[in-house]
Amino acid sequence: MKVMIITDLEGPAGINGRSDGIGNKTINLPVACKVLMDEVNACVRGLLKAGADEIVVWDGHGGSNSLDITELLPPAKLFTYGGLLTPCTLVDASYDAMVMIGYHAMSGVTDGYMNHSYNSHQICNIWFNNEQIGEIGVCAYKAAYFGVPTIMVTGDQAACREAVDFLPDVHTVCTKQSLARYSTINRNPKDVQKDIEAEAEIALRDLPNIGVKPIPEHIEYKIRLMCPNNADGYEKMGWERLDAHTVMTSGNDFIDIYSLQAGWAPGTHKRRFGITPEWKGM
Repeated sequence: MKVMIITDLEGPAGINGRSDGIGNKTINLPVACKVLMDEVNACVRGLLKAGADEIVVWDGHGGSNSLDITELLPPAKLFTYGGLLTPCTLVDASYDAMVMIGYHAMSGVTDGYMNHSYNSHQICNIWFNNEQIGEIGVCAYKAAYFGVPTIMVTGDQAACREAVDFLPDVHTVCTKQSLARYSTINRNPKDVQKDIEAEAEIALRDLPNIGVKPIPEHIEYKIRLMCPNNADGYEKMGWERLDAHTVMTSGNDFIDIYSLQAGWAPGTHKRRFGITPEWKGM
């Protein structure tokens, strides 16, 4: 079995976050990266126990520079991204399952630690067909586009709650109990790692019972920006301007719609990487 692990950096136990005046900032970055690495390796161990024979880890936070490949357990491989031709998805139809490690709740959740939706300095909220969505939901759709189920999500209780609301069959591991955006009671990392290893094994063994999130046939993708200046850029790329802060685009293909946010012209991202729902690998 082939499994994708996609990571973020706000959700592991022990991340120390603060506001920099507008958005989020991690102030114990070396520790944060070490804890994330340990949680990823715990997941790898659990997946291997359940029969995974190929594991790709997508370093999904910021500039894709949070994981130390020298510490990654074999046979897992590491994907890092960067540059103007960054693909918007690496998950494809060759995968059997996807796992999210270290995730956070969507922007505006009162008890979500370091909550945001993609850019804590620009984006207020995101909606798909008038349903508020965060990074957990969008990443689940990335996998679902290729028929791949998301089997496990880890993060604070707000992230786990969001995951279960969006994906009723998903397994979760709670890493901390958050009280506000920068206040949380962290579980001991060693205990979290044990739980991640155990739950990853259970989740992959439960794969036959985990459904794939249905993707709407037509998608209206709406983003509310913090500043009208940010909305100007989207309007220039062809998005419809709903008001000073809000922009929208729409279409019938999820990957095409999502790639527009990264600046790809309509159809260009799929054409560049040869992506179809049956696509298997770059």
